[in-house]
Amino acid sequence: MRRPSALILTANYGSGHLQAAKVIAEELNNKGFEPVVSDLFGESYPIVSTFTQSLLIKSFSYGPSFYKWLYYGTNKLHYKGLAQFSRYLGRKRLLELITKYRPQFIISTFPLHSAPFLMKQFGYFIPTYTVITDYCVHPYWINPLINHYFVASDAVKNILLEQDMQEKRITVSGIPIRPQFEKQINKRAVFEKYQLSPWKKVITVLAGANGVLRNVKELCLQLLKDPTHQIVVICGDNEDLHNRLLPLSLLFPGCFHVFGYVEEIYELLAISNCLITKPGGIALSEAASLQVPLILFKPVPGQETENARHFTENGAAVVSHSVMETFEQIQTLSRNKEMITNMKRELAKIHKAHSVTVITDYAIDKTKQKSAIIR
Repeated sequence: MRRPSALILTANYGSGHLQAAKVIAEELNNKGFEPVVSDLFGESYPIVSTFTQSLLIKSFSYGPSFYKWLYYGTNKLHYKGLAQFSRYLGRKRLLELITKYRPQFIISTFPLHSAPFLMKQFGYFIPTYTVITDYCVHPYWINPLINHYFVASDAVKNILLEQDMQEKRITVSGIPIRPQFEKQINKRAVFEKYQLSPWKKVITVLAGANGVLRNVKELCLQLLKDPTHQIVVICGDNEDLHNRLLPLSLLFPGCFHVFGYVEEIYELLAISNCLITKPGGIALSEAASLQVPLILFKPVPGQETENARHFTENGAAVVSHSVMETFEQIQTLSRNKEMITNMKRELAKIHKAHSVTVITDYAIDKTKQKSAIIR
């Protein structure tokens, strides 16, 4: 018997949207569904998608003022105009996917509006759900035709309510992360696995798959001046960055460790005394689940700045704008146990347990209710 299918729409603009889609797909697969993940924009317009992805990465690294203008300039526009603007994007490809897979529901982890407009135009009774993958919300996400929103925080929920979204159509689920982040970790085994010392503090740096956390080498050299620390750098898929940092592990044996893509990244975060990262929604949610003290390095104007603001205003993180400031903040955290305790407490408050379960259970339950009514 063919398993019921679910369509998950995402986009490869930053890794967070795609990561959330994969987590949801894995959970649906475990619950008896056939998940179909589609980079709708990339599949519809591959050349444009590749170009704009490259432009986005460059704007993060070299042109933050441009991205600031783009984000906050359009942030002032009304959501209805933005939704109307994108209603036809990827529509042909979406029709192909619906015809081929006949999904029970559609979940989007990126602001794509062709699905709800298509449902209205053709009279399809396929529920559309949107998972907002940041601790803020740009008007581009908002569309009154979307059946239900899953958001990271009450603050995001309140913004949707201010835009006349119905409260019953919003769930504060948190951002979906892998279930492994919520399991107990044998820390002694992790120290042995990665050849780390349990007697030194672990400072972990998420350098990013696209290397958007610049000054990594300079930052590491500064951090290595403290002999009580051991530095772990995770480069993701950035092989060039990994190769450039590898010599440091020879210069500082036992104190500096560099990794490429780490499947079990939750293990390293679980033993970390501090995490230095860019404030993406997924990375912040993963850190919150493990209550890892956070230093947010040079947030780019836009989602990163808004995410950082949410965490700093709640006392769950500090922001750094330079290598020296980062070093000083680590020294402060090392000396101030009360600050660490407070930060961990606030991270625990922000964390929403079992987010992916909440999201998938809602979608599946609604499908069952619809089936019962049809019978």
